[in-house]
Amino acid sequence: MTQHDKVLGIMSGSSMDGIDLAFCEFHPGQNNRWHFKIIKAETLPFPRKWQNILSKLPSLKAKKLIEYHLAFGRFLGKTTTKFLNNHSLSPDFIASHGHTIFHRPQKGFTFQLGYGQAIATVTGKVVVSDFRTNDILLGGQGAPLVPIGDELLFPEYDLCLNLGGIANISYRKEGRRRAFDICPANQILNYLSRKNGRAYDHEGKMAQKGKVNNSLLKRLNTDPYYSLSYPKSLGNDYVRKKFIRIIEEYDDTVENKLRTSVEHIAGQVHHAALTHPPGRMLVTGGGAFNTFLIERIKQLTGHEIIIPDETLVHFREALIFAFMGVLRIRNEVNCLASVTGASKDSSCGVIFSP
Repeated sequence: MTQHDKVLGIMSGSSMDGIDLAFCEFHPGQNNRWHFKIIKAETLPFPRKWQNILSKLPSLKAKKLIEYHLAFGRFLGKTTTKFLNNHSLSPDFIASHGHTIFHRPQKGFTFQLGYGQAIATVTGKVVVSDFRTNDILLGGQGAPLVPIGDELLFPEYDLCLNLGGIANISYRKEGRRRAFDICPANQILNYLSRKNGRAYDHEGKMAQKGKVNNSLLKRLNTDPYYSLSYPKSLGNDYVRKKFIRIIEEYDDTVENKLRTSVEHIAGQVHHAALTHPPGRMLVTGGGAFNTFLIERIKQLTGHEIIIPDETLVHFREALIFAFMGVLRIRNEVNCLASVTGASKDSSCGVIFSP
């Protein structure tokens, strides 16, 4: 590899708002610090067909899962090729997270849709994908994965909070990186917003009009996930079967459910950050634009909330998966046992040649 690796990172998140594509450049610096630049990034909305497939896939038959694994890989390959051609970009390779359909580390498996070989064949580029499986085989959670990026790309921050479909947090404790999934976030907020005909709750304005439903809040806060010991991670299917089901049981307005969900998220973020003394918290993910949610987190945690430029807010995860690809190609550690609970650090990801 050259000292300056140019990589396209692809991320399809649990909030199902689209595919994040980030063309990035990386080069190593002093003291294990890496430098990066996001050269071009876009979020391409899912066609309605794929939104429907991705939402229904967890309950379809196995043969459909295999069929769509290849089909989604081809779709990602075609989408990627168009993006690269439109902007006259040529990456050294591509790193793709895929779209999580199942994540059951307690049962020893995880599955991200979008076969890496299909992407490689369509694009003609080397592809690194399937970043989670090896860690699970080593006894880990296979999640969260982005803390390696927090460790090597963003060491100046005391805590890193990502408010995506699922909220996760990362920080150093006793000399080691710690991280875990906190709670559902945009996955719930967007689900409720769609009931009012909106893709999301702009700046949290609908939630701000609502009132907290204390009974619902208590139900959400007493979910068994919150009593699990660290390390731990949340799956999309668990969010659907548990949290969304509970929310659906209550006969209340969308605004009140949104307000209650914001309070739930902010409260769980506060609880997750309790063990760390007040510091600088980098906040990224779509939830960083939810002004009301950020205000509640700021009020409850007491941390200095830092929201970076809009590109980094949107594309931090795609950036970090591109970076994980760099580390995998170099056969360097990109998955931390201190985060996932695996038996050892590892270099995760399967490399596919076109």
